[in-house]
Amino acid sequence: MHVIIVGAGLAGLACARMLERWKVDITIIEAADGVGGRVRSDYADGYIFDRGFQVVFDTYPAVLRQLDLAALDLHAFAPGAIICLPGKQVVLTDPLRDPAWADRLAATLAGSISPLDKLRTLQLATELRLQTVDEMLAGPDETSYDFLKRRGFSDRIIDLFFRPFYGGVLFDRTLATSAKCLRFDFKMLAEGRACLPAAGMGAISAQLAAPLLERGLVHLNTRVADLLHREARVAGVRLANGQELFADAVVVATPAPEAARLSGLPMPTEERGTVTLYYSGDEPLYQGPKLLLNPLPDAFINNAQLLTNVVPAYAPPGKHLLSATVIGIPALNDDELFRQGLRDLHRMVAGNMLAQAALASYQPLRLYRIPFAQFGQPPGLHPQLPDNRSGRAGLYFAGEFTEASSLNAAMISGEKCAANIAEDLAGYGV
Repeated sequence: MHVIIVGAGLAGLACARMLERWKVDITIIEAADGVGGRVRSDYADGYIFDRGFQVVFDTYPAVLRQLDLAALDLHAFAPGAIICLPGKQVVLTDPLRDPAWADRLAATLAGSISPLDKLRTLQLATELRLQTVDEMLAGPDETSYDFLKRRGFSDRIIDLFFRPFYGGVLFDRTLATSAKCLRFDFKMLAEGRACLPAAGMGAISAQLAAPLLERGLVHLNTRVADLLHREARVAGVRLANGQELFADAVVVATPAPEAARLSGLPMPTEERGTVTLYYSGDEPLYQGPKLLLNPLPDAFINNAQLLTNVVPAYAPPGKHLLSATVIGIPALNDDELFRQGLRDLHRMVAGNMLAQAALASYQPLRLYRIPFAQFGQPPGLHPQLPDNRSGRAGLYFAGEFTEASSLNAAMISGEKCAANIAEDLAGYGV
C-alpha cells in the first residue's frame, strides 16, 4: 500500500513516522526547501533564528511519545516572567519551582500582584496538576477571560500577567480564546517547563524527519497543484510541473489555507499573525532565563526574551540575541518595525539604567512575518474542527486544524491520522 503525504510539517512527519513503522510505503511532498513547516530554524553568522518565537513544553503528551528529549538537549525558561511596568520591572514567579531564590523572594515581596491573586494562581496550578487532560478539557467552554473571572482573579493580574503572557502564547490579548486552551497550557507549565532545544526549534523537525530523509522519502521544493480523483475516490496528486503521482491514500498535512485550497472543504479561517524581531547586543539586557512581558494597553512589543540567557549557543561568543514578539502584522516596512520595536523595548526597561545602557548596543538582525501563525480558537470551536477522515474516500487530514493550534496538537493529529489510515487499509494487509 502507498500513501502520499502532502506537507512535511510536524503533523505530516509524525504521520509518516508511524506509517513507516507499520511498513506502509510513503511519499512525502513538501513545497518548501526544508522540513518542519513553521517549526524551522535558520543559521547565519553564528546565530540561531527560529522562524517565530516558539517553545516546546517538555510535558506535551505527543512530545513525550515522538521525540528523544535527551538528544534535543533542552534548556528551560524559568517559571514566571518579568512584568514591565512604567518605570520599573516586577518579577512574578512560582515560588515553589523557581530555582532562583532571589526571584522567589522578589515575587513574594512584590506588591503589584495581590496575595489573593498569587494564592489563586497556586490553587489553579495545583488543581490542574491533579486532573488528567481529558478531565481538564471536559464540560462546557467559555472565554479565557470569563474563566479567569469565574476563578476570582482580579482585573489587575489579568491585565498585568494573563493578557501579555497568553497573548504571546495564543496571539490574543483580549482573552477571547477558548478557556480550554488556557487551561491546557497552564497545566503543561505547572507540570513541566517551557524549553528551547540547544540547536534551535528546528531541531525538533530535524529529529522527526531524519530517518525519512535518510531513506529518500521526502521530496523538497515540490508543490502539489491539485488532487487526482478516480471516480469518487482521491487517488493521488498532480504536481505543479504536471507530473501525476498515484496512491491508495492521500494525506493533506499543510496549513489550513492550503488544505482548504486542495480539498475544497471548509477549514478554520480566522488568522492570527505575528512578527518576530531579532536584535543582537554586546551586553545582556537582563539576567536570568525569563520572559519580559509588556502589559501596557498600547504595547507594540507584547513579549521579549533574551534567548542567550536560555541557550548561549543562540549567538556567537560575546553576543546576546533578543527576540521580540509583535501580535498581528502591522503595515510597516522592516526598518519601521525594527525602530518601533526598539522604542518599545526602551520603554519596557525604563527606570533600569543598566538595561537602557545595554539596549543602546542592540542592532536589528532579522525578522519574520508569519501571517497564519495560529487560527482563532473561540469557545466551542474545537468540536467543529475537521476530522482526520475527510469524508471522501482516500483523503485524510493531518494538521493542527483538526485538533488545536499548537505544536503538540499538530503531532497528535499526525498520530491519529496514521491510525485511521491503518484501520481503513487493514483489509489491504496494513
